[in-house]
Order: sequence, then C-alpha cells, then structure tokens
Amino acid sequence: MQVFPRTAHAVGVPSRHFLSAISVAVLVAALIPLALFGLSDDDGTANFVGWTLPLVRVLVHLTSLTAIALLCVGVLLPAGNPQGDDAGSEVLAPLAVRLGRRGSVAALAAVVVCGLFLLWTYFDVLGEGPLQGAGFADFGVFLDQLASGRALIAQIGFLLASAVMAWFARTSTALRMALFLAVAGTTTLALGGHAASESGHGLAMFSMTGHIAAASVWVGGLAGLGWLALYRVEVLHAVVKRFSRLALICAAVVTISGVVSALVRVPDLTALPGSLYGLVLLLKVVALGGLIGFGALHRRRLLAGTTFSCADFGRLAAGELVVMGAAYGLAVALVGLEPPL
Repeated sequence: MQVFPRTAHAVGVPSRHFLSAISVAVLVAALIPLALFGLSDDDGTANFVGWTLPLVRVLVHLTSLTAIALLCVGVLLPAGNPQGDDAGSEVLAPLAVRLGRRGSVAALAAVVVCGLFLLWTYFDVLGEGPLQGAGFADFGVFLDQLASGRALIAQIGFLLASAVMAWFARTSTALRMALFLAVAGTTTLALGGHAASESGHGLAMFSMTGHIAAASVWVGGLAGLGWLALYRVEVLHAVVKRFSRLALICAAVVTISGVVSALVRVPDLTALPGSLYGLVLLLKVVALGGLIGFGALHRRRLLAGTTFSCADFGRLAAGELVVMGAAYGLAVALVGLEPPL
C-alpha cells in the first residue's frame, strides 16, 4: 500500500474558512440564475415549476461538478505501483480508489437530479405542473421533438456510465475514462440550449461544447483541490502543480470558445448595451478576468518559489472559488436567457 509522505515543500495549514468560501460559492451560483430569470419576466416564472426550474438546473450542475471534482483529483494524484511494464495502466493509490468511489456516488446523485430536471423541463413546456393536473401523455412527444429532453437523456446515460466505471476503477486509465464520461455528460447541455437552434449551428455547438467541458474541469478541479487542502495536505503540492498546467489550458479554451459563442449568438454586438443578456455577459467576462488573475497569482506566488504555503493556497483558492461560483451562476443564466435580436 502506498503511503503519501508529507512533502518538505509544504508549509502552513489552510484556513478552515475555505468551507465558508465553498458555501458562499454554491449559494451565489444558485441565486444568480434564479434572480436573473425572475428579472427576465418570462412566462414560465409565473408558476412554481417556472420559478424552481433554474434552481433544479443549478443542482444538476452542482452534483455533476462534485463528481468531476472527486474524479479529477483522483486522476491528478500520484499513482501507485505500475502494473507490469504498461505505464498507461498504473494501479491507483488507495486514496484515488476512494475518491473514485465517492465520485461514483456523486454521479449517481447527479443522475437522480437530472431525472428531476427532465420532469421539471417537461412540466415547464406544458405550462403547468403536477399539482395542476399535468399528465405524461405527451412525454414521448416531448422527448422526440425537443432537443433539451434528448440532451438530458444523454446526460443521464453518460453519468450512469461514469458512475459504474468510477466505482470499479483500479487503474489510472479507467479513472480517466470515468472522468471523461462525467465531463461528456455536462457537454450535452449544449445540445439543449439556445446554441442548438441558432444560425451557425455547427460552430455554436462546437464552441459551447468546448466551453462547458473546459469550465467543468476547471471548476471541478479547483473544488477538488479545496478538499485536498482541508483533509490531505501532504499530497496538495504535487496535485496543484499538475492542475496548474491543466487549468491554464482550460482558461484558454473557455476564453476562446466564449468569444466564438458570443459572436455566433449575437451577430449584432450593438444590441448588447442596455439588454439583460449584455449585462450578464459583461459580468461573466469580468469574472473570467478575475479567475485568470487568480491563476496567475497561484503560479507566481505558490509554484514559482522553493516553498509551497498551504495557508496561502487556501486563501487564494477560497477567493477564486467565490468568483468562480459567480461566474458559473452567470453562465447558467446565459444558457436560459434569449440573446438580443
């Protein structure tokens, strides 16, 4: 059994206020789309289903991201003893196996929430909820004709496959595949959003898929590092170094795909000022700039020197998580808001 030694480069203990930062990030991510959909004054917000649909959507994101966070950290952990001469089939360390099991449970929770979101989307399309006597006679038609229904079915399938793979994963290759399936599940949201029905359909879908995948790995990975900072400090430095390179790639993909997606969705950029969509997009750009700044601080202050301060990492990551929660909430809101014509 592999035992992780405490690295001599790590100093300090991360603040327990990190948990507070996670709570604030989750709360912000949940409240922003709920408030913005209320301001958008859509017809669906006049009933219970319409008002709670954004909240259920956020729960889908949170449960999926929890699975991605656990699996991502498991993948980034130093592996156990190689299995034979095949370096690509390294046996997972015991901690990575446990993280895989927890990620599997989180993926199953995401499946349940996705099922609820599927029903809530169906009731929202009908314009009435189960308490108003809505039935399931048209449920088959809903799945057949609406991309959002098919996208959720695909997401459920990906998450189920990820849960099974993660539960039985004993090698790095298997755990990477479980992570890939979980991330692929989040990208199905692009199939059911506005990108699926806009001009430049192929480009819009491609950019949104890359945007969601990169953002999911970025957000989930940082949340997973927060868990390590609280409970497994001895492996934090090695994992942060690996994640730093991955986060840089994710930031580039999120930025480029976000610009492409905005150009496709809003051909006339002069329509953005004064619109709710334009305001939310601007706030998201500001939040993204803040996240890139946090990433630069991580690399400059924590990874460039000879010592690694867990306390400094905890403070920086806590602030980054709050900003990331706001950015993610704004992104969820953009998916549901109609761009200006």
